[in-house]
Amino acid sequence: MFILAAALIVAGVALFVAAPLGIGLIGARAKSSGEIQVERDEHDRALAVQGLRELEFDREMGKLSDEDYESMHKALEDRALTAMAAVENFHLQTAKAANRKKFSSAPLAQAPRRSGSSARRTGGAATPVAHAQQPPQSQPSPSHTNRFCSQCGAPAAADSKFCAQCGLAIKPTAATAAWTE
Repeated sequence: MFILAAALIVAGVALFVAAPLGIGLIGARAKSSGEIQVERDEHDRALAVQGLRELEFDREMGKLSDEDYESMHKALEDRALTAMAAVENFHLQTAKAANRKKFSSAPLAQAPRRSGSSARRTGGAATPVAHAQQPPQSQPSPSHTNRFCSQCGAPAAADSKFCAQCGLAIKPTAATAAWTE
């Protein structure tokens, strides 16, 4: 009897210790090739940013000439910006795909329609109620607003978060902030 109890305790402890390993293998979700590429791009961006920090430190310490610094800085900066643009592109594509799935119901032309005017009963008499159409709102769409980098003045796309020329984060203007809210 003592041997059976000891065996059950050992088996219980072994299952308790091994449970996270089993859940990690079974519960892991397979990543798509796009998600794997995003992880690579984020890693590449992190390496480039770290390289830029080290490059700046080496320049401050006097280990690099200005020509070497400029050429290496440009290469690392391009590498980081390319990786950031690829990550942002992937996130925009997944957001667009999610929006298409969300709104892919029946087209508007097939939606049930109400008659032009309806009657509302108050007391014993019918009161006609006309539905007036509201004029379209004249807010600027984000795709038509012109945005510029505050550092270098380069034009930026409406949906971009970073300047394509200098890499500075582009802050939304009051018009685009009002549009997104």
